[in-house]
Amino acid sequence: MNRISIIGALLAGCLLAACNRGTDGVGPAQQAGKAIDDAGARAQAKVDAAGARVQEKLDHVNEKIDRINEKVEDKVQTQVQKADQAVREAREGAKEATERVGEKVEQAGEKMQQAAK
Repeated sequence: MNRISIIGALLAGCLLAACNRGTDGVGPAQQAGKAIDDAGARAQAKVDAAGARVQEKLDHVNEKIDRINEKVEDKVQTQVQKADQAVREAREGAKEATERVGEKVEQAGEKMQQAAK
């Protein structure tokens, strides 16, 4: 019986020790809560870091897109200028051709007048 009493006393002591607060005054539930809070904070920090990396990548991609747009705009502008120049040259050529045709018609008219005399 003495042996059972000793075992019971040891078991009761262990249970009491497990339920008592530690030396810092924090109980097991509080420790578990703190561990959960710490894990949540670490997870949030990782999510924030991943978000920052994604934002950096997006900024880098947007910069590349802006540079490509500038190049495309420059090339388009160059093509527009070439097309404008071609139109001006075509108009000038048409004007010169019209003047030559007018001169030929005028010469033909003069010849017809001279032949009619």
